[in-house]
Amino acid sequence: MKPNILNLLKKTAASFAPFQKLVLISLAAWTMHIILRVMLLFRSNPYGFPFVSKPDWFIFHAICLDFLWIVNALAVFAIVGCVIAKIAGKASRAATVAKVTTILYAVFHAVILPFTLLDNEVQRFLGGHLSFGLMDTYKDTSSIAMFYDYVANDLSVPYLQFVVLALMLPATYGLYRLLCKWYRPNDGFYVKKSVIAMLIFYIASYLFVYVIWTGNARMTKLRPVVSLVYKDLFEAKKVEGLAEADLGVYRTAYQNLWQKIEGDSLWEFSDAKEGNGLPLYRVPSAELLNSEKLKAQREMKPNFILVLMESQRGLNVGYMNPQIQPTPTPFMDSLAASSHVWMRMHTSGVPTTGGVLSTHLGIPHHSRLAQATDLAHVTLPSFVSTLTDSGYSTHYMSAADPAWDNLGVWTAKWYTALHYNREREDDSTFMDHAIEYVRDTLSKEGKPFLATLMTRSNHYPFNFAAGMTDEQKKLPLQERINVTMGYADRQLARFIRAVENEEWYKNTYVIVMADHGFPLGENGVSTMNGGGFSNVSWIPFFIHGKGLDAARDTTTAAQIDIAPTVLELAGFAVPNIFMGHNLLREHMADSVPEPVAGLSLGAYSGHAAIGLDGLRLVAKYPSQEETHTFAEADLRQEKELTRDQQSEEIRKKEDYLKATLDTLLKISDYSLERGL
Repeated sequence: MKPNILNLLKKTAASFAPFQKLVLISLAAWTMHIILRVMLLFRSNPYGFPFVSKPDWFIFHAICLDFLWIVNALAVFAIVGCVIAKIAGKASRAATVAKVTTILYAVFHAVILPFTLLDNEVQRFLGGHLSFGLMDTYKDTSSIAMFYDYVANDLSVPYLQFVVLALMLPATYGLYRLLCKWYRPNDGFYVKKSVIAMLIFYIASYLFVYVIWTGNARMTKLRPVVSLVYKDLFEAKKVEGLAEADLGVYRTAYQNLWQKIEGDSLWEFSDAKEGNGLPLYRVPSAELLNSEKLKAQREMKPNFILVLMESQRGLNVGYMNPQIQPTPTPFMDSLAASSHVWMRMHTSGVPTTGGVLSTHLGIPHHSRLAQATDLAHVTLPSFVSTLTDSGYSTHYMSAADPAWDNLGVWTAKWYTALHYNREREDDSTFMDHAIEYVRDTLSKEGKPFLATLMTRSNHYPFNFAAGMTDEQKKLPLQERINVTMGYADRQLARFIRAVENEEWYKNTYVIVMADHGFPLGENGVSTMNGGGFSNVSWIPFFIHGKGLDAARDTTTAAQIDIAPTVLELAGFAVPNIFMGHNLLREHMADSVPEPVAGLSLGAYSGHAAIGLDGLRLVAKYPSQEETHTFAEADLRQEKELTRDQQSEEIRKKEDYLKATLDTLLKISDYSLERGL
């Protein structure tokens, strides 16, 4: 038996021998990819800011990912070449096959390397990967000329891209020639040490990237070009989007529903913009622009403090669940008692990128794309960009690294400045900085401001809070989250108490909310991509400030409503593509029918949810092969309305919700991909 196995290994090695130059090409190409990764991760972007704040958290994954795909490509070329050589039969033909295979493999890497450099530069300049969608957006010659101007004014090293482009292929070939001199295999059966080392490193790389230290945001950011091409060519085609022929029907259905929920005619959808394929584009009416209440708000020049609490799920917030004793969020509860509270607020996207982008854009997160990275090149205005353009000083302050999941690229488009320091990742030190900067700098600039604060300590696995005891860290997740939520609540209290006696605070709206919740086993779900149930979607949301009486509002709402609501408080009515509604329209208007209608809408990693007309539907999306229906008042979703238990009226409503969910998400996906 052993001699037979040995003979088989010898034959396999002998058949592969003519293709050994593929190994050398792979090693040379991998080395050049390492150099390109270092140049990407350890340099600043063209505007002088670090491309990533923690390059040490990315570089080893980048090296391993490149090694994995290069070895996979090597295996494909080698196997195909060996099969063809075997079919060819004669040794002379087999040698020719090996030579042709080697040349094709070299050409393959000679093409991939320049495109990798281009992808790196696109990430540095635009924040997203190279894609067919991006090339379609920037296909005209003016974009090429603009790219040259950007390179010339790169605050890292001007023109370095062109130098690298000119030298990378000769350098790779030179390295290959050096490897050829070192790598001289003996005749007969052998296993070269380098090949064994490659196999070992391949296994180690796979375990490191996919088992030991995973991270979807990092993997998206480090996605190699070959993966991008495959995704664009094959995966994107499998998804049925919104066809141009159907756009008119979907547009009409969406706009009619929006106007029905809004309950007035103060906004008009623009025919001019619709002709350009923008179904969401709407403009304020003359009546709204001349509104005395809007003018009064604008003359107030109010400040805004928007606090986004990481994973602060509604199921554990005290004022939303009076039965929880003691409450994990005593300060939030006390602040909510004197605020306008929306009890039925839902996130419009997960994870943090989904919640943050939905809040800013007024559109649900894309139902299938990694929006923060895949659509970074698309022009999408937010409520913050409107405030910034209107003279506000806008600052995004984050305890978590916004470059981690590409949020920094988006906030840089909208905000005056971004604040992050890896030494301030605990909410305590983060709030120290926020207190000092808001109180001593922002409030003294002589113009209104928006300060957005993104906390971190209440993050899975809920052991980040400073000062947690060993006993607390050993608690089950369902109990441990109360500890970290309580810690985040105390830091919020420190911030508010430090500024609430300042004179400018009297003219400030404080908005407190969560980016999303977190599933901890309710409804049989314990992972973020497991559905859109209330454990992940139901979040706290309230506004505290001048002119807002304490209220418990049961209007159905979602993060897409925040953008239009904030702009209304600021006194601005501008053309926009928000899908959400002004949540204070019953407060700001002279007369609005009661109760005010509402809509909640969100897309959650292969799932989606909609709340409308008294029901909330959670479904797999886009297939909708699995759906769950609850009464909207059942916020904890403890009693599912199964199909056989439903009345005929509820069944019709459920069918309507399925169709409406599909309509709205196709419209929103289309709009996100097109932008303005």
